[in-house]
Amino acid sequence: MLITKNSFCFIILVVAAFFINSDLAIGQRIVDKNKGDHNQTKKGFMDGNLAATVYYNFGEIADWLNEPSRSGVWPKGTNHTYVDGVAIIVQAEATDPAGKLIHPLETNYYEFTRFNAATGVTYGWWPLPGYSAPYSSSPARSDDPVTWPVTWPDRPTDWEGTWNGFFGKGVFNADVETYFVFDDNEDREYLLKNNFTPDVNDPTRGGLGMQVRARGFQWSQVLAEDVIFWYYEITNMGTYDYEKTLFAQYVDWGIGGHDNSSNNAGDYNELLDMSYAWSVVPFGSPGNWSPVGLAGYAFLESPGVPDDSRDNDSDGLTDEKRNNTAAIFITDPNQDPFLRNVFQDTTKFRQFYGYSWRPHWDADENANWKSYFDLNNNNQWDAGEPLYDDVGTDGIGPFDANYSGPDNDGTEANGKPDQGEPNFGILDKDESDQLGLTGFAIYAVHKYELNRDEENWTVLSGLPEPHGQSLIGVNLANYFSSYLFSMNGRNTYSAATGEIQEEGETERFSMSMIFGINQNDLFRRKKTVQQIYNANYRFAKPPEKPILTAVPDDHKVILYWDDRAEKTFDEFYQRVNFEGYRIYRSTEPNFLENKIITDAYGKPIFRSPIAQFDIIDGITGLHPINVNGAMFYLGNDTGLKHSFIDTTVQNGQTYYYAVAAYDRGFETTTIEGNFEGIPPSETTTILKKDINGNITTDINTAVITPRAPAAGYQAPEVTSFEGSGPGTGNISIEILNPDSIKHFNTYRLEFDENTPYRNLAHPEYSLLNVITGDTLINHQRIDGVEEQTPVLNGFTVDIKSDTAVAIDFDKTGWVTGNSNYIVQVGFDSRYLAAYLGKKINYPADFEIKLMEPGQGDLSFPATAFSQPIQSNIIVNNLTEGIDHFQFIFRDANSDKIFNDGDAIFFVFGDSLGKKATNFSNLHVSWSVTLLKDTTIAENLQRAPQYGEVFKVVNKKPFRKGEFYEFALKGQGFDKSKAESDLNNVAVVPNPYVGAASWEPLSNEVGRGERRIYFMHLPSQCTISIYTISGKLVDTIEHSSSISDGQESWDLVSRDGMDIAFGVYVYHVDAPGIGEKIGKFAIIK
Repeated sequence: MLITKNSFCFIILVVAAFFINSDLAIGQRIVDKNKGDHNQTKKGFMDGNLAATVYYNFGEIADWLNEPSRSGVWPKGTNHTYVDGVAIIVQAEATDPAGKLIHPLETNYYEFTRFNAATGVTYGWWPLPGYSAPYSSSPARSDDPVTWPVTWPDRPTDWEGTWNGFFGKGVFNADVETYFVFDDNEDREYLLKNNFTPDVNDPTRGGLGMQVRARGFQWSQVLAEDVIFWYYEITNMGTYDYEKTLFAQYVDWGIGGHDNSSNNAGDYNELLDMSYAWSVVPFGSPGNWSPVGLAGYAFLESPGVPDDSRDNDSDGLTDEKRNNTAAIFITDPNQDPFLRNVFQDTTKFRQFYGYSWRPHWDADENANWKSYFDLNNNNQWDAGEPLYDDVGTDGIGPFDANYSGPDNDGTEANGKPDQGEPNFGILDKDESDQLGLTGFAIYAVHKYELNRDEENWTVLSGLPEPHGQSLIGVNLANYFSSYLFSMNGRNTYSAATGEIQEEGETERFSMSMIFGINQNDLFRRKKTVQQIYNANYRFAKPPEKPILTAVPDDHKVILYWDDRAEKTFDEFYQRVNFEGYRIYRSTEPNFLENKIITDAYGKPIFRSPIAQFDIIDGITGLHPINVNGAMFYLGNDTGLKHSFIDTTVQNGQTYYYAVAAYDRGFETTTIEGNFEGIPPSETTTILKKDINGNITTDINTAVITPRAPAAGYQAPEVTSFEGSGPGTGNISIEILNPDSIKHFNTYRLEFDENTPYRNLAHPEYSLLNVITGDTLINHQRIDGVEEQTPVLNGFTVDIKSDTAVAIDFDKTGWVTGNSNYIVQVGFDSRYLAAYLGKKINYPADFEIKLMEPGQGDLSFPATAFSQPIQSNIIVNNLTEGIDHFQFIFRDANSDKIFNDGDAIFFVFGDSLGKKATNFSNLHVSWSVTLLKDTTIAENLQRAPQYGEVFKVVNKKPFRKGEFYEFALKGQGFDKSKAESDLNNVAVVPNPYVGAASWEPLSNEVGRGERRIYFMHLPSQCTISIYTISGKLVDTIEHSSSISDGQESWDLVSRDGMDIAFGVYVYHVDAPGIGEKIGKFAIIK
């Protein structure tokens, strides 16, 4: 086994092990020459975990002025807000044509920014067109393909229809990722006042000529569920070379809600590089909610300086850069151009990275890029061999879902790092000589405002280095700032290519928004944030989300889903890591009422499911990696299912459901015997509620209201079921979607396998519609003990199979007779050597008949050199109907009678039912051995007698030729039953006392909607509601399918007024069926 020189051995660290092969891709980026346009503004909402906030595609995060209840929300689903707004800032020093120094500050924020007095349009960031679907109101989100554009302006055409991921072409490494691009072109102030343009080739371009590619990341994994990451790539699109540039961020805290902002306090933690804030009062507003947690903003990535001959980030490397090309493979540290003092720098290198300097490609300065594992030592990558980082410029390899083949440019598995591959260049943060966070200030809002450029330049370029700063009882704000660095524009002419460059230098800046219940919790979250950043924004990701269907029924809800999650290849572990499903039910759309499992500090950390199904693989119980004392429950080997019927529901109550797929996490044991690793990850469960109360579901979530069927309803049913075959498993039909059942259709389930002995553990099955001739499922392999077909035509088939041919001891024994001898069934160990290599478990049931001496069959020779023995035994194969089946008789005392110490073996030839003709083609199956029970006195021993029968029964897999045929009848209507069912029409609740449990909750001010239900209605009827004096209050026309006999009423009269408390009369008129009159009461 050989690892190519372009690969390297490495130590698996607790965190680093999870981030070996996440596929990133920027290598195929195309320069986008479009410009920002304020008419392209779109508003999004990041809600991929417990942290949620509104954001805009021009860079602003949170917006107290316009979205006070959706700005920095934690936990998601509440009105608990913590952030009033965040602005991204780029500022630089330039000289206008008159020789005057100017310092344009580019940003966009809801207050105190420079703007066009005539139009009101902010002078600053505005979005570029083309980065979201034209009719989408939201910026593009990875989990919502509706928001994606058809083509991406900055990607090749073969990226069409795929996600434009930071992690690769169509790769979804984060649970939620958003992407948008903006620039400062609409800042016309310095163009008009100072005649300053950042681009000599484009006198119409405004601002500094900066373009920002922005991304937000969220992971639902429990360790990162309170965090949002924000990442910015900032490129100088002009020709002006800025010698002094800075990146900054403005944060306006609103801990406990904006009404509580004046009671905020803040500080900075130097060890964690994090500013954080809290409330000095224990209640938030509106609503006096508590407890009020903390929020933090952590600095992560800063610009790098590749040409100052200094080791700015203290990693032992000087002037490393991220835009260089690999050319030379370095084997001697003395030849490494990024080391100045080999002994001192290699020591610093080892301290910083946790591994020693090693041979590497020159442009892979930190030597962490890994090529492939050459298993067959042929010095090239072959299909099936581990392919690590060498996936090519599109960032995806053979194990990725959107992989269509090697890169056209030949970069996949070429043994050399290329831009767009993980752990190299643009996608390796440590290949930048980062300056770090060099300026920080904490102050009261409005002390510095974003429309005073010169004052802000003085402040931001002169901020003190980060240090502990506290401010208490004010409306709090922060400035973060980088050190001054150069940002050169594009050259008007390239000597290397003879062409005009398309863009100038690019630098990066990133931060993270973090929430915690208290200071310790917040600080622990920051450590996870640092792990994700250290791994180049890669973290544990759950399996794919299953596609869920929910069906309402009478006092039950039926859920079913697909198996796509089970096929998810995990890039971290290089294997399929799926473990099971968890079912969550809630009466509110954020599933917060399920989050009842707390950690050692009392913080809710895990949700409690109503059902859980996991793979039968021995991985059970609590995962050993705890989260502050709380452990994830992996299941108890229930076996997988793809449907669940919830029978604990109330008709009329709206329920929210989610099916979350989870993996098995990772754990390892240290030398000291301690567990280290990452707990399991499960899929997001997102339901979005707009201002009008409308719910948008994700593919694995549903909102549903169980209901009574209409009067006269007849449920679908299986009308016939018959089968043929020896398989000992069980077949059952389950109706999951009554509306989809086809009336009087017949189906046939057939099994197939091609083994000579019909003993394949995992045969295939096909499902056919006999009436239409359609093949619904074609040769699907049975993978486990229990298989559930996909839901087709409204039903599923549950196949419980016996995967191994084995003795069924419960059914094996004497059919007639009362012998008290011990009968051993299986394989007599005394003869293992004699029949080595000839034993096959024969999938059939047998009977052994005891005859008079000499009246039985001749046995097959026990050895190649022995003769047949006359016996008193006849063996019949009951399964295949073969009488006088062959057997070997091991007659211990040579008396030709089957008695104490004797054994018989069922034997056969080289396929099922075929006789053995000689010892060479002989195969041996079960043996039956008779032994006296030594615990019984000799005079009480009773040997088997003539005429007695012993039966051997086996568990048998399904085999070729077996089939089951069944017919179904669809749902129907019975008029006479409908007439009778009118007696069941009722109002619930009755009486209505102030409220009903199913009425939707609201975080807004006000009573909210009131609602009662009429139940068991005919599918077509008119409901008239009267006061007790006979005045008509309202009329409702009910028209539904026969499966829906429910109609709601909002307790509002036909005049639009809320009805008064009292007793009301209702009249149900169903033409052709009958009428029903009843009463209900509304009680205050």
